[in-house]
Order: sequence, then structure tokens, then C-alpha cells
Amino acid sequence: MNRSKSLNRLILINGIILVGVSIPHLIDDFLFGIPDEFGLSNGQAQVLAGVFSALLILIFNLVGRQRRAGIVGAGFLGIFLALAGILKHVPLMLQPGPYWSGLFSETLIIALILSGLSLFGLSLYALLNNEA
Repeated sequence: MNRSKSLNRLILINGIILVGVSIPHLIDDFLFGIPDEFGLSNGQAQVLAGVFSALLILIFNLVGRQRRAGIVGAGFLGIFLALAGILKHVPLMLQPGPYWSGLFSETLIIALILSGLSLFGLSLYALLNNEA
């Protein structure tokens, strides 16, 4: 297997991890009223969740086909979700007391941040080394 395929496989594996924590985290966000903070109704937030899910499928389909647009999309998605976790949740997690559902919610957020940063790093590496 060549280096480009190995890198794409790593990006896909990391994408699976990101999806595996971002969807449960999204549900956690719904449970704790995050859509309300942005002035979104439940219906509007559900439509956005559907768009997010479709975007995930599209991006990782393109990565699987070794398309540059998929790598760019994966990198953007990774850094966007990592920054959202860092800026929105980490300050609240650092306050005294348990955060939301406690360890479960905190683990999802930390995994989201780490997998997002890793996905961004792998995607950037692929793009800078013309592997995509």
C-alpha cells in the first residue's frame, strides 16, 4: 500500500472516531439547551444536525475516494469542532463541580477536541505534502 493510501486510511479512522464522539456530544448539547443559547428552535437545530450528518457522509466519502476536497473538508471539520469544544465547553468544564452529565460529557468533549485536532493535523500534512 502506498503512503497516500495509508494517510487516507488514517484520516478515515480519525474521522470515524470524530463522528463517534461528535454525534453523542451533539445529543448532549440538545439535552443541555445549547440550541436555545443560539436562538434556535428544536426543529431548526434538528435540521442543522441533519445537514451536519450529511456533510460528514459527503466529506468522508470524498476522503475514501482520495479527493482533495475531502481532505480539505476533513481538516476544516476537525479544526472547527476542536475550536468549538475549546471555546464553548472547556471554560465551563474548568469551573468547580461536575459539568453536565459529569465524566461522560467531559470525555466526549475531550475526545472531540483531540480527534478534531488530530484530523486537522493529518489533513494539513496530506495537503502540504501533496498526498491529497
